[in-house]
Amino acid sequence: MITHLSIRGLAIIEELRIDFSPQLNVITGETGAGKSILIKALHLLLGVKADPDVIRSGFERAHVAASFLLPKIHPSVVLLREHSLIDDEQELCELIVRREISQKGRSQAWINDQLISSALLKEVGQSLIDIYGQHENHRMLDASIHMEYIDQFLKDPSLPLKLSSLISVIQSGMGDIRKSIEQLQLKKREQDFLQFRFDELSRFAPSHEDYEEVSVHCQKAVRSMAEQKILKQAQSLCDEGYTGRPLGSAVQDLLRTLEQSKWIREDKDFDASIHSLRDLLQALDDVSFLIERVANKNAVDEERIEADQERLAQYQSLFRKLGVRSIVEMMQEYDRLEKEISFVNEGPEVIEEKMRGILSMITDADAMARCLTDERSKAAQSAISTIEAELQDLNMKGAQIKFEFQNVRQSIASPDLQDLSSELQKMWAKCADFLTETGKCGRERGQFLLAANPGEGFKPLAKVASGGEISRIMLGFKKALAIGANTCVMVFDEIDTGISGQTAHIVGRKLKELSHKFQVICISHLPQVAAYGDAHFKVEKNQKLASTETRIYKLTIEESEKEVARLLSGDHVTPSSLTHAKQLKRAARI
Repeated sequence: MITHLSIRGLAIIEELRIDFSPQLNVITGETGAGKSILIKALHLLLGVKADPDVIRSGFERAHVAASFLLPKIHPSVVLLREHSLIDDEQELCELIVRREISQKGRSQAWINDQLISSALLKEVGQSLIDIYGQHENHRMLDASIHMEYIDQFLKDPSLPLKLSSLISVIQSGMGDIRKSIEQLQLKKREQDFLQFRFDELSRFAPSHEDYEEVSVHCQKAVRSMAEQKILKQAQSLCDEGYTGRPLGSAVQDLLRTLEQSKWIREDKDFDASIHSLRDLLQALDDVSFLIERVANKNAVDEERIEADQERLAQYQSLFRKLGVRSIVEMMQEYDRLEKEISFVNEGPEVIEEKMRGILSMITDADAMARCLTDERSKAAQSAISTIEAELQDLNMKGAQIKFEFQNVRQSIASPDLQDLSSELQKMWAKCADFLTETGKCGRERGQFLLAANPGEGFKPLAKVASGGEISRIMLGFKKALAIGANTCVMVFDEIDTGISGQTAHIVGRKLKELSHKFQVICISHLPQVAAYGDAHFKVEKNQKLASTETRIYKLTIEESEKEVARLLSGDHVTPSSLTHAKQLKRAARI
């Protein structure tokens, strides 16, 4: 149950606190007073998308919080325990759920002061509160969702979801196989060209390592040849000078000439210069020797360079032919060609293997679909008898409901199979036949038909049911489905639209009966319904200077009687309407 709800800065609510009764809570008030804001607040706690427009003017953020008391075996408690958000093992667990929306559109949620994701909030909220509003009447008129109501009466309500999940996998697998067959047909038409390109690359045998080695060697070779050219020039200068004679010969001639001069020999100042010339002659011999040694040590293999440059040119030619810019892209293209050729050659066998896997799943799905069909037939009978009993209590005497089943038929897109094996064609046909008669919802769809009065024929709800009848049918469903439901709180937003008089009394009594198993919160305009409330709240809208504010407060017994009287006679409460209100309240307690 919800023990407490607080709202701050939401729409026309400045600040609001409500302490609920564990049974039937009735909320009344003038039209436009803000009762719907309570429903909006509860929706926010269930993880519904938040819009900054709901924030009250002058507030930076809107805040909604609720305290729940739940048994330790409740699905929400079990889920939160799995997420390590609850660790106590008490029989009753308190859950404090908070949601905050900022002006910037940011939304945050907490459970027991621990930040949680919006996805987890939605998952938890599914079993916390069941909100039923007038829009459900419109959904009830939509025959496409009627099977959902029948499925709620199944012994195993998870069976439709299990089948739907399996069919989704089968449909996805069939879609992938169809695409593979279409690609196979296309690649078969391109097979000669693909083989030519692949053979060309295979003969060339490219690789990352080969390309890197050839590229690096060619780059080094360019630098080595430049160095060799420098050394040859130096060697030439040493050996030939500038006149074709070695530099050493010129130095020797100079020494020989100087030694012939008597003056030079007798001039002691020339001794050092003569020694320098002799050292220079030796140095020239050493340099020439060293240049030759270095050149020989770093000799260039011109044949290897020529071969590498030719292979590098072939790489560049293939780059242009394949429309790639690097060895990485070339190898990717090589792999792609290899895979496509392999796909053309081995594709049929791979596709057949996938088809066998699909057929295996179809065997399971077929058994599941047959079981679901049988169970739905039983569930429909159970639902009809239960709902008809509730309709009798809801003053629809003689009304009859039946559920009309229709077989599912859908078309399946099929690829061109004529070039494939007969075995594959048979398997595809078997799978397609199954999917033609089995959809995600099973092998049947259907709708409720109503005979509102004895002697009338059965017709679709949209054609024969009035607003009041639809409200009662939906309440009958809720009452019938209440047994075994996991929901803690059931919220009814003006479901009593279109009914009055004795029927309104019956609706009030049915809501009271529901409150024996669930906490019920009901927004109503009917005095007959309000009279049944264990707690009665009134919503009022007040004008404060330039702003409007909604407040809600719990009524005392006397205040509740006056509010019921107001609902009976309008704003002017008369002694007779007050007496009538007291009688309604007294009758509701019997």
